[in-house]
Amino acid sequence: MDLVEIGSMFRLRRTLHLAFCLLWISHLGLMGKSLPFLSPQESGMDASQLRTIEQQVGEALDEKKLAGAVTMVIRNGGVVHLEAHGWLDVENRVPMRTDTIFRIYSMTKPIVSTAVMMLAESGEIDLDAPVAKYLPSLKGLKVYHKKGNRSPKRPPTVRDLLRHTAGLTYGFFGNTPVDQQYRKADVLDRNQSSETFLKKVAQLPLVYDPGEDWIYSIAVDVQGMLIEQVSGQSLDTFLKQRIFDPLAMKDTGFHVPKAKAHRLANYYGSSLKLEESGNQSRYLEPPTFFSGGGGLVSTAMDYAHFVQMLLNGGSLFGQRLLKPETVAAMTRNQLPADRFPAGIGGSREGVGFGLGVSVQMFATPKQPGAKEGEFGWDGIASTHFWASPSDDLAVITMEQTKPFNKRLIHRLKGPIYDALRP
Repeated sequence: MDLVEIGSMFRLRRTLHLAFCLLWISHLGLMGKSLPFLSPQESGMDASQLRTIEQQVGEALDEKKLAGAVTMVIRNGGVVHLEAHGWLDVENRVPMRTDTIFRIYSMTKPIVSTAVMMLAESGEIDLDAPVAKYLPSLKGLKVYHKKGNRSPKRPPTVRDLLRHTAGLTYGFFGNTPVDQQYRKADVLDRNQSSETFLKKVAQLPLVYDPGEDWIYSIAVDVQGMLIEQVSGQSLDTFLKQRIFDPLAMKDTGFHVPKAKAHRLANYYGSSLKLEESGNQSRYLEPPTFFSGGGGLVSTAMDYAHFVQMLLNGGSLFGQRLLKPETVAAMTRNQLPADRFPAGIGGSREGVGFGLGVSVQMFATPKQPGAKEGEFGWDGIASTHFWASPSDDLAVITMEQTKPFNKRLIHRLKGPIYDALRP
C-alpha cells in the first residue's frame, strides 16, 4: 500500500461534532477557559462550503505535498472547524491529531511583539526611543559600506524593530557581505546565552540606514532581549506569566516536555523525506537562548486563543492584555509609502506591515483569495494564520513541511471566504 492509498484511508475525516468537542475540552480541564465550538449555522457559515477544506487538504496529501495538517476556522469568537488530516508520523503510521504540537518558528514573532506592546502600554518602553536606551551594548551600531562601515543617519528605534525597518537582516535570505557575516557568527545559535547573542549583534553591521528599507530580520530576537532587560525576567518566564497562562495556551513554549513528546509532529522535506523526528527533536530539551523570532512550539488551539485575543481588541477569557487602540495600531500598516510593499525574497503585492504582523492593504491576483484588512503571519515549516477583523474570522493551518510554502493558504482562503453568510 503506497502513501497515496494510506493518506486516503487515514485522512481522518474528523470535523469534530459539538458533543465530542465539549468532551475533549472537559478532558483537557479547560472548561470555561477555551473557545466555544459553534455549528456553521450558529457562526454564519455554510457547512457544505466548509467541507471543501477536507477535499483541498486531501488532494495535497494524495499528491504527497505534505504528510499531515491541522486546519482550524474561528468565526464570531467560536471554533467552526477543527480537523486533523493525514499523518503526524508517516514512518510509524501515527495519525495526525487536533492537539498535535508544531514547531511554529516565525509565528513566534507576533506573540513576542505583543509582549513589547504590553510593556509600551505600561510606560516601560517608548516605541520611538533608540533601542540602545534599553540595550546599551547596541549603542554605536554602524552601517555596512565596502570602503568602511559608517554611522547611520539615525539609530534604530523600538518601532523599527517591530516593523523590520531597523537595518538588521537574517543571514539566510540573501548573500550580501552582511548576510555572510551573520552566517559566520551563527547569530541565532540555540545554545548561546542572551549576552552572547547581543554581543554578536553589536559587532555586526547594519545592512541599511534604519527606516529606509524593509528587510525581514532578527529584529524580533532583539525584541526578546528588550523584554528580558526591561522586565527583569527571562523571555520564557515573561511570556508564560503574561500571555500563555492568561490565554490558556498550555501547550505553547520553547520546548516540548517529555510527557508530550508523542504529540510533536515529524518535520518533512520534499517528497516526504524525514528532516526531524518528533521523538528525537532538539525541541525536547529547553534551549539556552530563547529565540523571540522563531523559538516556540504550539498547537492550533493554543494559537487560536492568541489570535482571538487580537480579534477581540486585546482581551480573552476576562483577561485584557492590550487596549483596543494598541491592537488597531499593530494590525494597521506602519510602513511609509516608499517602503511598501513588504516581502521576503521579493515584494508581496498589496502587503504592508504593522507592529508585529503583515497587513493586506488591498486585494490582488498575486495574493490568491486575500482580502483588504487581513493581518497574519507564517512560520518557515509552513504554518500559517490569517485574520479578517471585518468578518470576525481567523484561520490557522499547521503542517511541518519544507521548503516553506503557502499551498494551504492559497487552496483554502477562497473557499473559506465563500462560506461566509450574513
